[in-house]
Amino acid sequence: MEEIIALLEHRYDEGRNAMSRPLLTDEGNALPDRCLMSFMGDALSRFVAEVGCSQISNYHSEVRDFPIYAGEFEGKTVCLVQAPVGAPAAAILADLLIASGVKRIVACGGCGVIRPIESGRILVPTHALRDEGASFHYIEPSREVEIDAAAVETAQRTLEGLGLRHEQCKVWTCDGFFRETPGIVRKRADQGYSAVDMECAALAAVAQAYGTTFAQLLYSGDTLADPDNHDARGWIENHSARDIALRAALHVLAAL
Repeated sequence: MEEIIALLEHRYDEGRNAMSRPLLTDEGNALPDRCLMSFMGDALSRFVAEVGCSQISNYHSEVRDFPIYAGEFEGKTVCLVQAPVGAPAAAILADLLIASGVKRIVACGGCGVIRPIESGRILVPTHALRDEGASFHYIEPSREVEIDAAAVETAQRTLEGLGLRHEQCKVWTCDGFFRETPGIVRKRADQGYSAVDMECAALAAVAQAYGTTFAQLLYSGDTLADPDNHDARGWIENHSARDIALRAALHVLAAL
């Protein structure tokens, strides 16, 4: 038999969901069914301290512990956790959250933009280019993964109700952080992608595999609109944009 790329062999794996997963809760308990995965640990910490969320669980990894908090928002009980950066790490956490009772996930974080978009603009991905590997372990091979259309519509309606400037777009999920080279950036822009992130395609695939509702909000951070001149635009220090994006994501989560 002719050998194929290893990632593509997973389409033939009928037991892709058979491996047992440790729960993030005590046996018999479950996490709240709504979960915010924030890649912005600083914004999450500020919100948790302000609102007084309580820690209800913990995700332990070889890198560090990731506390899981719970609180009330818009009359809904939600759990909140910092998400690890990178498609594989984020996919692992999403998989565990779903196994532990989560049925609705909203992820939020910053992204690079590859066409002129003002700093801090909220973006709602509708499709993610699968330029990473984790997603291929969960759903059939394809060039893109479509984000849950109903969840995208809910996000759109919620952001309009909040009066926040935003736009829907297609994102390029790339897990080669230093491989966003000028040539490929230009190519992705020509193909219609507005932003680049590291996790959206993988998280959407995990959610799709388990029938979980998923949406993501990104805020415009650094820019590669001029591929030869990367501009960080101080995005890590833009606490205002980060806090707005996190709270907007919580509003979307409550509306799902």
